Amino acid sequence: MKLKTLDDPPPPPEKDRFQEELVIRPLHSGDTYASFQFRTLWDTDFFRGNKVLYYQLFPKSLGQVISKFSVSELHISFTQGYWRTMQWGQPFLPSPPGAELWEWCQDTVTDVDIAWKELTNVLSGIVCASLNFIDSTNTVQPSASFKPLGVGNGNAFSANAVLPREIVCTENLTPWKKLLPCGAKTGLAVLMNSEKVFHSSFYSQALHITPVCQVSIIPLSHTELSQAVLRWPGYASTI
Repeated sequence: MKLKTLDDPPPPPEKDRFQEELVIRPLHSGDTYASFQFRTLWDTDFFRGNKVLYYQLFPKSLGQVISKFSVSELHISFTQGYWRTMQWGQPFLPSPPGAELWEWCQDTVTDVDIAWKELTNVLSGIVCASLNFIDSTNTVQPSASFKPLGVGNGNAFSANAVLPREIVCTENLTPWKKLLPCGAKTGLAVLMNSEKVFHSSFYSQALHITPVCQVSIIPLSHTELSQAVLRWPGYASTI
């Protein structure tokens, strides 16, 4: 057995990492705002054409979507209710009522419209929502808004669509929790009771996939999956 000394090189960084946090904010009105945040950092750079054969913490279903459709960045949100900015302040993650999907694909995609349609159909099955109803009539390709949040998306094509009449229910939360490394069996996810979490004035769940730069001796590009649940008010009733 070899003892570790100060001259030994540092251990290599973990390729996949998972973090979770819960922020609870009490207000003067007596209400309570709860924000669940789950982040999975994936040591994979799709911009270089790397193929992934094995998955650990990152959900395989989303990894295959990124690879097949050359997705640079992806954002999905499901929101119930209206955020009252004058009373509650600025939201942690702004999102419109219903379902919203915005995506950036790499400039290697030959037909953006076909790729967008196939992507919405696949995501519809993953998140159990009516994203397959997204078509050319409710899709826009903004040029001045919806700027990429990640790194390396300067030449990507973007598309955005909103389904304001999409009803948010437990059928959306259940597949969302399955994307977590341990599902709802351990960690903060056990606090999200699917039967009571929607009994609130405002509820929003989101999924964000962005390329990030890991700070190290050699800058490395990673893929980050961020899952968030925002609920207002009455967090105590969900336990």
